[in-house]
This record gives sequence, C-alpha cells and structure tokens, in this order.
Amino acid sequence: MTSASELLALRSELTGSLVLPGDDAYEAARTPWNLSVDQRPAAIAEPADIADLQAILRTATAAGLGVTVQPNGHGANGDLSGVVLIRPKRFDLLAVDEQARVLRAGAGVNWGRALERLDGTGLVALAGSNPEVNVVALAIAGGQSMFSRRYGITARSIISVEFVDAAGTVHRVSDADDAELMWALRGGGGLFGIVTEIELALYPGDAIFGGGLMFPAEVAEAVVTAAFELARDEPELGLDVGMMHFPDAPQAPPHLRGRTVATVALVHVGDEATGRAFADRIVAVAEPISDTLTSFTIGSLAAVAAEPVEPMPSADFGVALDGLDDAFAREFVDAFTRGAARGLTRCGIRAMGGAIADELGAEFAAVGATQADALMSCSVLLFDPTIDVDAAFAPMRDLAARYPGGATLPTFLSSGATLADAYDRDVLDRLAAVKQRVDPGGVIRSNRPLG
Repeated sequence: MTSASELLALRSELTGSLVLPGDDAYEAARTPWNLSVDQRPAAIAEPADIADLQAILRTATAAGLGVTVQPNGHGANGDLSGVVLIRPKRFDLLAVDEQARVLRAGAGVNWGRALERLDGTGLVALAGSNPEVNVVALAIAGGQSMFSRRYGITARSIISVEFVDAAGTVHRVSDADDAELMWALRGGGGLFGIVTEIELALYPGDAIFGGGLMFPAEVAEAVVTAAFELARDEPELGLDVGMMHFPDAPQAPPHLRGRTVATVALVHVGDEATGRAFADRIVAVAEPISDTLTSFTIGSLAAVAAEPVEPMPSADFGVALDGLDDAFAREFVDAFTRGAARGLTRCGIRAMGGAIADELGAEFAAVGATQADALMSCSVLLFDPTIDVDAAFAPMRDLAARYPGGATLPTFLSSGATLADAYDRDVLDRLAAVKQRVDPGGVIRSNRPLG
C-alpha cells in the first residue's frame, strides 16, 4: 500500500477526523498561526481519543511518515512534508485542585480557558499572556510568563505528563517514574511522544496589578532607561519593554497609524499601591499616551495584556541579551528607529533574572536556569510583500551582537531555528539520548528539532 491509501484507510478507522490533500478543508486545516509559513503535511488529524492517536501512530509508522503536534499552529517551523499533523482540540480536560495547588489540562486547552478556570482561586499558573496559546505547548517548550521572575520558568512547574509514545503505549510520568524523561519534557518540546495531558504547579496570586503603558517615540530613550532600572531593582516584577511602529494602514488604530511608540508592560503579584509605585518610576519620566494599568484577577490576564489573537503573516527574530545599561537603551531606540524605516514592526525585551536565574531545582529541567538579563523578540508583519526582512532586522541583529546573552528559551527562537540555537551541547546530547530511548525510529517530530 502507498501512504495515500493507508491514510484513506485510517480515515475510515478514526472516530475523529482526518483531512487529506485535495480535500476542501485541507487549506484551512493546514494553516498555522504564522500565515507566512507554508506547511503542507501529508494529513491533518483531529483525534477524538487515545485510541485514535494509537491508530494514527500505527499507520504513520507503517507508511514511513512522521507525526507532529500543533494545537493552534503556534511554533510552525517547516513544510511538514511526509508528516501527519495532529490538532488535539478534543483533549479538553481541565481541572484545578486548589488544596494541592495543581492545574490539570488536556492537550487541547488554551491559556485563556485555563486562566478563567483559575479565577477566584487566589492561585496563578505560569501562563502566557496570549489566551490563544496552548497550555501544554508553552510548558513543554520551556515557556516564559510575566510571573516567571517571581516563580520561575513554566517548564519547571511541570509535575507530570501523560503521553502516547511512538509504539502507541500510554505513559503517565513524573520524577518518581522517570526523572530523565521528565527532565527532557521540561523544555525539550514535543520530541518524545504525543502529549495528551499535563499537570502544572500553581502559585499564590490573589492580588495582581499590571497592564501596559505607551509613550511617544520622542521620549523612548528615557522610558526604556527607566524601565531597565526598574527591572534591575525589582527582580520579581514581570516587565516587558519595547517599541512598536504602526503601519499607516487600516489594520492600525486610527490615532496610531504611521506612529512609532515605546511600550512598557508590567505585572506585579501583590497590592495595587506597591504596583503603582513601581509604575510611577516610569511615568515620572514621561506622560503616557495610553495607560491600562489596573488591579485584576488571573482570569483577566489576557484582557489586560491585550495581545493580538488573530493569525497573521510575520517574520520573527529572537535572541538573549546581557548588559542592559543606559548605553543599551540609547542604542536600542536608535536601532529600532532605523529598522522601522525598513519595515520592522515590533521589538520587545522581556526582563529575565529573579527566579528564572535561580539554580535551585534547575537540574530537573532541560531549560535550566537562564542567566541572560533579557530576551528580545522582534517581528516584521508581512502584509507588504515588498519588505526586505533581512534589512528590517539588520539593526537589531547588529545590536544583539554587541550585547550577547548566550542561551535563549525555545519559545523565543526565530522561525527556522532549532533547539541547538537555545541549548548547549551537553543539553542537546542528553535530549538526543532520551529521544533515542523513547522513539528510536524517529516517528515523533517536533516543531523545534534538536539541530
């Protein structure tokens, strides 16, 4: 049998769905979050249960196909030729044990739903701020939360993982069952099996204050400098500093079209008075043109962050940075301004340090203790096909080369990057050894391969 006939046979076997090339639904089903990535998998499966997953893995192995997972299409990184793409939307279990401080989430659960479930518990998860990001995907890929400087990287909060291996065997593992595999799952991504469920530790957070500030470009240097000083002084404060250039186009708010602005987002776990005192250190240097700072509970995190939730075409560049002094702030503003003139849309610098850099417990996770001062991520929106992406990123790449920060997190990697761009050789070798043990045939593919 050919792979095409085997996939047709598989479709009749599944309780869930299987979309194949040539089907009317194929174009929509294959589309990732980043619309500029042209991925063309051999099939797109939406399994209804574990039995469906086992059938998919069995068929893929027999047909010589790989299998990968993209819950919502984030992290798409290649064309997926010869790969069955799984969308685990129906794995939608969600439960919170308030007494044990544990979140249990199926592989189809997004952070928006999980955070709404946590509302009123006085507990927070180390969540992404975009409600459309998947809980499992963020956690196993390392992840970074605005709560991470206080409580650590998301991957290090993983308690247990349920997954189906390439042979179709179901496993539920914790440190007591297989410490080395758990180490790999905490930052190694989807290399080791099809994750169906995860347990994450929860942390105290009954009072939260935060939101965003936006400033005109003319005061960007003073704002960025003040924000970096605040990050150094308050290692538990979640802080993201950046700049944005809004196109003179209908996609942008009318009052911001064609404008460049500086942005500061902050999240403080604690009372409003303390949080406002932190924010006042930035507002004291310039008057914001927008201020969304407020007290809130965890269920409103996504609304406070107000990140884009619709897929769009973009190119990305991510890197770790060190040495964020006053000179860096000046160079950052200059580099962004030059990049924006060539099409650069956004550049954010997420403060690291605090619990992220804590070595205590780092040996239990591949993601380890990241020591960089910050992680920078830049984007070029590709609505205009004439944009020269390399030219737009060039000033930021030059800046990053002058302030290298070493290893980054997989979730901040650029499109086309591999785990070799995030981890050192020792970590990669350990991950490869675990991969060889649990999937010697290489059936399970990851959006971030080892190298």
